[in-house]
Amino acid sequence: MSSSDSIAQKKKKKREEFLQRRNDLSDGEYRKASAAIARTVFDQPEYREARVIHCYVSMNDRKEVETHALIKRMIQEGKKAVVPRVDFENRSMEHLHLTSFDRLEKNDWGILEPRSGARVYPKDLELVIVPMAGGDTKLNRIGYGGGFYDRFLSDLDIPRLGLAFDCCIEDQPLPTNEHDVPLTKIITEKRVLT
Repeated sequence: MSSSDSIAQKKKKKREEFLQRRNDLSDGEYRKASAAIARTVFDQPEYREARVIHCYVSMNDRKEVETHALIKRMIQEGKKAVVPRVDFENRSMEHLHLTSFDRLEKNDWGILEPRSGARVYPKDLELVIVPMAGGDTKLNRIGYGGGFYDRFLSDLDIPRLGLAFDCCIEDQPLPTNEHDVPLTKIITEKRVLT
């Protein structure tokens, strides 16, 4: 087994652990922690200063840190909210301007996405709010294994905020590859890691 295979195996195992920890949260814990994370995001200078913000649309049934309220508030505040639309066949991601949360529909995988909207180019973004299964105190993240965000983030030199529950953050460094892009900050319900 090559070293990249063994890193992939270690990441897969960690991802499963993180998703299980997340799944073990009660609905009440999940909602309370998500709300605390959103409040912390609003307090960050990166959020306050950014006008064009890319944010993932959370899969709440999978207990991903909830971003629906975050996106609605961005739109209310007059920020340009940009959300991803993923093409799983071509392994690519488009970035569309969302003017109303009601314009999202579930795709074939049950993920809320805009069916249409003006495309936004990565060079025009000022902040990215990144999904993650878990991370470490060195700001490494483990995503869901598709590599969509690593490819997207590799060319961006803007703040990258990862949202995670505190139970999914480890002190020990996670296994990483050369193409993994570290975050600028990780925000949990208990702390901001920088």
